[in-house]
Amino acid sequence: MAVFLHLLPLLAVIAALACVIHAVFWGMSFRVDDDHVRVVVYGFTVRKVALSDIEWADRSCPLWNEHYTPSLNRKKVVCLRRRTGWIKNFILTPPDPEAFFAELRERGVAVRE
Repeated sequence: MAVFLHLLPLLAVIAALACVIHAVFWGMSFRVDDDHVRVVVYGFTVRKVALSDIEWADRSCPLWNEHYTPSLNRKKVVCLRRRTGWIKNFILTPPDPEAFFAELRERGVAVRE
């Protein structure tokens, strides 16, 4: 039994890594409300961008970005270009990009095609 006690830190690291991977790939979602675009993980808002701060949205993927991408599918990439901040590009991969663009248009954000 004493031999297994040495493995506890390794098992804790593996469990923490498994939780992070699950949170990114299965627990992350995106919401557009009246004032913000929110990145939500397990029901908690982890990042939000004000709609008034978004200059435009499109499908490009520039070099320097802030990424919130639970999908590796390049067809789902949405770039929100912010007016302020050091990193102006905010990359998301919502499950349905066209519906996401429609929600942004409804709230007055310019969408480039």
